[in-house]
Formats: sequence, structure tokens, C-alpha cells
Amino acid sequence: MKYLFFICLFGLVSCGEVPATDVFIENQKSPDDITISGKIENGAGMEIFLEAPLLESRGTKVQIAKAVIGNDDSFKINTKVPGLGYYILKIKSESNDSLEITLNKGDNLQLNTTVKDFMFNPKYSGVSWAEDANSYQQFIHSQGQEDQLSSFAAKRMKENPINPFNIILSMHLMKKETDYNEARIQIFFEVASAFYSNYPGSEPANNFQNQTIFLRKYMENNAFYDVPEISLNTPNNNILNLSDLKGKYVLVDFWASWCGPCRRENPNVVRLYKKYRKKNFTVYSVSLDEDGTKWKQAIKMDNLIWPNHVSDLKGWNSSVVPLFNIQGIPYTVLVNPEGKIIGVNLRGQELEEKLTEIFKS
Repeated sequence: MKYLFFICLFGLVSCGEVPATDVFIENQKSPDDITISGKIENGAGMEIFLEAPLLESRGTKVQIAKAVIGNDDSFKINTKVPGLGYYILKIKSESNDSLEITLNKGDNLQLNTTVKDFMFNPKYSGVSWAEDANSYQQFIHSQGQEDQLSSFAAKRMKENPINPFNIILSMHLMKKETDYNEARIQIFFEVASAFYSNYPGSEPANNFQNQTIFLRKYMENNAFYDVPEISLNTPNNNILNLSDLKGKYVLVDFWASWCGPCRRENPNVVRLYKKYRKKNFTVYSVSLDEDGTKWKQAIKMDNLIWPNHVSDLKGWNSSVVPLFNIQGIPYTVLVNPEGKIIGVNLRGQELEEKLTEIFKS
């Protein structure tokens, strides 16, 4: 049988938008045994199903296993899962109630509830995440409790980053735009790191890691970080600090005279500088040159008319390379008047669109 599961994580769409969710993942690893058992009062004769979301058709679920609740209200499901993941446990009743659960190899999940309380108070036991899952069910079926649920998710994820149930709690960590703050994102990073270390190679661990990339970009594009200070010499051997330009929108442009792609991008930067320089915009060019003469010649040849040019003439040994984690040039950092980073590695059309958005009024 082909087993499928998914993990709802964050895929950031663009600057300022609340990230979309529902990333479905297919997994075909060798499955491992799990057991789900217990009692559901007044459930005799009803069927109970273990399901997983189907990759090929969103909203559709594939049945992994089922059992019939006995005359004594007990049931037991023995089946296999491909490893840590997200599943649905459902009873076939008038309301077809269902529970969100996580399962990992070797789990022995137990319930002790009634048909009426199946969704509200399943009384989980036998797994490390039982306490959190019981509280979660009470939260999600309480009217007007989303803010409390979000706070609960943040608290529990921070206290226990390796908890498998964090797969589900993460869906509520950042439900609205105001939740996208440094504290909540840091919690997500801590959970991603814990899953990477404790569940290596699992799809949830991989996806948590992938989503940190998008969240870091979100932070970079939404003024979470102060730009690091740069204090280097101008062509006239005067120190020019990046912080001297605070109060303006500044494009910090890392380039070099020997860099072909940089030289080809320069006309676009010149054009945008001319277009917006009267609207509180300037450029702070940081060269990774080693030859001062070639640096100065390139500034003149490419008509880089802004006054802010600096370099320590150390090439890739420049102090700015590790400071900004520069992997290649051209590389840019866009800074707002408060000295916060609002864009990274913007060039060409993407840079123009960002500046148009800023200066559209």
C-alpha cells in the first residue's frame, strides 16, 4: 500500500502577506507498526478509521486502517505507518467526528471517551503528546478561543520543541498577521532545529527546515533586522559609515570592477537612483575590489554618480563578506530610514518593483 501524510507549514507568498498553508507530502518509506486502542462508550458496532490526506487530491483522504467497536465499546487498530506524520482518526457516526493526530513508529495510542465526547475530550494516553492533544481538542471546540489556542501553541512548542504534536500546533502558531513577530518565528526555528536533530530524514523535519528559509526571507523583507554597520574608506580615503545615511532608503550594493554581472546590473541601479534620488533614496556601494585604480575607473566608466562608495580593497577577504553572509555578487540589501533591512538580493525587475511599491505615492 502507498502511505501518504502531510504537514501544514508556512509557504510565504510575498512581503506583507500571511503565509499560505497545506503542503501535502507523499512518503513511501518502509512502514512501521503502530497501535490505536481503547474504549468509546456507546460506540458498539460503529466503525473507526485511520486516514491520511491524499497527495493527488486535496480534501480527499485515503483510508489506512479501520476497526469495528466491540459490544464492550472497545476497539483496536493495528497497522503500519511510514514514520512520523499527520493523520485523521474518525468514527462513522451521525456526525462523522474526527480527530487530528500525529503518529510515529512504535506508537501505542489509547483513548477512553464516549461517542458524544469523542472530539471534545478523547482522553488520550500512551504517547508523549497526549496531554497537549487533550488540551488542543478542548481549545478547538471552544467558541472564540483562537487567540488562546495560538498562545497555547506558542507556549507548548517553546517548552517542548521535540514534541511530535508540534506538527499540528504549528498550524496555529501564526494564524494572523500580528502573530508574525520575532518571538513566534524564533519558536518555529527552535522546533525546526529540534525536529532536524531528533527525527532526521523525516518529512516533517525536512519541511520544517525548508520553511525556515521562507520565514527568514519574510523577516528580511519586513524590517525585523537592523542592518549591520559598515565603516570603510571612500576613494579619497575618508571613512564613510552606512549609519551616516540613516533617515534615507538605502540600497547597499555589493559589487566589484572585475564582476561582469555587477557591471551589467550597474546601468539599472543608475537609472533607479536617478528616478528616486529626490524621494529620499540613495545607494551605498561596497566594492570587493583589491585594485584601487580599477575600482575608481569602474565607478567613472559606469557613471555611478552617487557619492557613497567604499571598500577596504581586500576582495573576498573583506570584513563585509562574513558580516552579510555574502555568497556571490552582485548582492544587495535594501534598508529603510530606520536602519532596518526590508529586502535582500533585489536586482533588476524585482528591485524596481520594490522601489515602485515604496515610492508609489
